[in-house]
Amino acid sequence: MKETLKLCLGITAAALLTACGSTDSASYQIHGAQHSLSLIRNRQFAWDKGWEISLVAARNPECMRRHKLQPAPEGAFTAELFRSLEGNYILKQGNNWYVTETQKCQLQQFKQPPREPGDALGTFNEKDGLLQFVAAPKPPAAAPVTAPVAAPAAAPAAGSAPAAR
Repeated sequence: MKETLKLCLGITAAALLTACGSTDSASYQIHGAQHSLSLIRNRQFAWDKGWEISLVAARNPECMRRHKLQPAPEGAFTAELFRSLEGNYILKQGNNWYVTETQKCQLQQFKQPPREPGDALGTFNEKDGLLQFVAAPKPPAAAPVTAPVAAPAAAPAAGSAPAAR
């Protein structure tokens, strides 16, 4: 009887542990870990379809705020991060566009996609089952512009008379 009870408790504990969901995150560091944008995805239970997504805007110690974003379906996850000319950060997650900043740690969802999201900073995506931030490739440095070299002045031919003045 005791062995059966122990076996049942062991199976129940194992089943409960496998039912746990998962959480992972990745960060874009603006100026170190104290000034960053972090994307967090959470699945409460293993059988849940898709992810709850949050963005944490942090500029410690002045502000740190977690914003709930639209859920993401199960499967390949990606979110693109841009920096606008105004210094805000634009996040594209699926068909959803958001703008955030780190002065007051606010977030707003765009009703329409922005015409020019700004410079691409990188992408939050999944690799080997874990969320990561991959920085965008740096644009190639422009080649320095050099002035064309002037052709040397023509020297008089040997044996020719100097030009008359």
